[in-house]
Amino acid sequence: MDRREQILSAALGAFAEKGFAAATIEDVRALSGASTGSIYHHFGDKEGLAAHIYVGGLRDYQEAFLARLRRAPDAEQAVKGLVRQHLTWIERNAELARFIFGRRETEVMAAVEEPMRELNRELFSEAAARLDPWFADGSLRRLPLDVFNSLLIGPGQEFARAWLGGRTKTSIASARRSLAEAAWAALRGEGV
Repeated sequence: MDRREQILSAALGAFAEKGFAAATIEDVRALSGASTGSIYHHFGDKEGLAAHIYVGGLRDYQEAFLARLRRAPDAEQAVKGLVRQHLTWIERNAELARFIFGRRETEVMAAVEEPMRELNRELFSEAAARLDPWFADGSLRRLPLDVFNSLLIGPGQEFARAWLGGRTKTSIASARRSLAEAAWAALRGEGV
């Protein structure tokens, strides 16, 4: 792991342990072994650290999401696979998922607004292009993309938030199949 990755990992650990507001550059320095100057050189300040973590995590999540969509041979496998991918990524990256999907500090959100907009634009553009043939042939219900996405990811996201907060009795692995089936039932078109 290179120095930048060590600092980012330490920052995520400090934010997870203390919360963004309470974590300090000194906490990151102590966890990473990097000098304070090195941290400031690479990331500028605490908000810069948080922005790098947020954007990097969002990019990783979206790349995995699109990779799953690209492999889907049909609409059913796309929908079910995307729900499973969403939950699997969260399970494998729980600390990062808590940071990305958890509370959003104004300072961090201001720093990530433009890169997040660009990532989302690319994600939604490719997703729409890949889903469009299945909308056209009736395999998927034709809905506005934001409504489609809410039905696709919303229930899984709500479960994941509860799981990340330790408020579920069911594991993500156990919930994955049911949530994927529910998304397919909500989104399959008349042509299926």
